[in-house]
Amino acid sequence: MAETETYYLEYQLENGEQVIMGFDDINDRDGCHISLDMYKGQLGPVDEDVLQRILTKFRGRVLSRH
Repeated sequence: MAETETYYLEYQLENGEQVIMGFDDINDRDGCHISLDMYKGQLGPVDEDVLQRILTKFRGRVLSRH
């Protein structure tokens, strides 16, 4: 079985928390990043609920928080 590569994205939520996410596909990572930035620019701060909705859409997972 072939190993899959993980693509990482680090993003800061409105409360200052840094979230590191992992994706199996680079296009999902890029789509998630673009969507988070677009939400932030057009609709307001990215909180936990927004992050989870967008993360689910792009098949990502939270790897760590700090």
